[in-house]
Amino acid sequence: MRNITERRRRFFCCAGIGGAAMPYGLHDNPLTLLSKGVARRAGGLARPHFAQNLTRPYWPFFLSLKTFHRGEAIMSEKVSFMCDNEHSDDRQNIGAREAVVERIHRIVKDYHFDMKELRESADTLKRLSELPEFDIARDKLPFAPELFDYQAEFVRSRARFSAFIGGVRSGKTFAGAVKGLNRGFLLPTTGAVIAPTSGMARDVLVPQYAELAEGRIAKWNASTGDLFLDNGSKILFRSADNPERLMGLTLDWFHLDEAAQLPRRVWEVLVNRTISTGGPGFLTTTPRGKNWLYRLVESWKDDPDAQIFTAKTADNPLIDPEEIDRARRQLDARYFRQQFEASWESDSLRVYEDFSPELHVLDEPWQIRDNWPIYIGIDFGWTHPSAIIWAQLSPDGRWFVFDELVEQHLRLETIAGAILGDTVSIQSRSFRARVPYSRVERVISGAEGLQSRQEAGGESALSALSAMGITRVAISRSGILSGINAVRAKLLTAESEIRLRFDPRCRRVIDDIAGYGYQQDDGGAPAGELPLKDGIHDHSMDALRYMIESVTPLKLAQWRFG
Repeated sequence: MRNITERRRRFFCCAGIGGAAMPYGLHDNPLTLLSKGVARRAGGLARPHFAQNLTRPYWPFFLSLKTFHRGEAIMSEKVSFMCDNEHSDDRQNIGAREAVVERIHRIVKDYHFDMKELRESADTLKRLSELPEFDIARDKLPFAPELFDYQAEFVRSRARFSAFIGGVRSGKTFAGAVKGLNRGFLLPTTGAVIAPTSGMARDVLVPQYAELAEGRIAKWNASTGDLFLDNGSKILFRSADNPERLMGLTLDWFHLDEAAQLPRRVWEVLVNRTISTGGPGFLTTTPRGKNWLYRLVESWKDDPDAQIFTAKTADNPLIDPEEIDRARRQLDARYFRQQFEASWESDSLRVYEDFSPELHVLDEPWQIRDNWPIYIGIDFGWTHPSAIIWAQLSPDGRWFVFDELVEQHLRLETIAGAILGDTVSIQSRSFRARVPYSRVERVISGAEGLQSRQEAGGESALSALSAMGITRVAISRSGILSGINAVRAKLLTAESEIRLRFDPRCRRVIDDIAGYGYQQDDGGAPAGELPLKDGIHDHSMDALRYMIESVTPLKLAQWRFG
């Protein structure tokens, strides 16, 4: 009920009742003031009885306004008020009409608005009132294939943000595609559908959307999978390989599939890309440990503009219960709950199980100490991200990670500039480290820093950086497991002491340490001792272990300093 009422308040710019702003770019114009008066005088437009639930019958009561030069005549043009049958009567309707005319006269007289602007605003509101937007509120979806009840609740949600947290084969991706296509069929819009990898987008999401949109596809881009519908809508399919590439999009809506496998940066970028339109963002996923998405969804429980929907695999009546029972007998109990019951579990596949945001993330940004040494850990990449991490070490051996730069396609000149403390341009943003290189004790790299690089004319990355002034370096010679053990020992010592903490602004590193995991076998258990190289979480974790291990006394013999 609250979501529909909020939607209606937004549609009529009722800033005087509830403070919501109108989503279509009509802020701060005459109609904002007009609708304040209408809402106050028209018999309670924003009262709860105007929005009981999605299945109640509503009928449109049309008020009109037409503006002529200098406000000498104000007549009718269609502006839709959605009135509940049960609470509407002739007296209310007449009162609303009179309120409109009276308020417009007062606005024109008292505020001296330009009549051309008022006319244009009225025309815009008329156009918006004629849109089929309210068909969804009247339980009329433009596209309504057969859905299970729990899918339909998600599809019909009017919340700005919504999440379908489902077990495997619960129909979450199908429901997400139906929700996305309803946005596309409703109005000419541009939406983005994001998968963890390009393969998942190509093999799962494009076929699902295309099958459901059969008969409405005007054009299909074979290389990207993008769909162009017959009403002018565009549905773009992208992967999370490089979140910054999404910065150029302007979107009316977005769908993140298997969102628990995505870096938080994807979510942040796409929310920003819908700010100008106020469009919805929705997630479909199976849980994957208590990572950033778990924390986001938990925060939605107190957010009136967000909704969460959950379904177990067993809720799908098409799934044989015997198949679920067989999985219960064969799988690890925690893994079964996560995959089949959509439960947020502490992930046994996590490399750093002891990491907890509540314990390891500082409440306030780290204040750099003058006399404590600062180290930089770096993992070189290109197609996959390069990761640079700044941390300060206390005299008693406690680490505080306070800055980060994790990006794809970082040239060595950019890396050098970032380490030196210069302001560097990175795709759609700029970055400047919190400390200059003069404060840095040592830069610590893995062995890949010695490999030749094409952009360095065949020189190694470290040689090229040295020529640009980065001379205090160390190279790790130890193995992955010893580095992981060094980090674990700082996360939680044998005496249960925490000796590694993170600045809350280092969100990429925080997400990566929470999502850094092992490859799983068919039973859900870790497959081997080495972490999964997923190209998302592993690069900043490599930089972190290089740095932490650099001051582990028993490992000093394995380092070569230069």
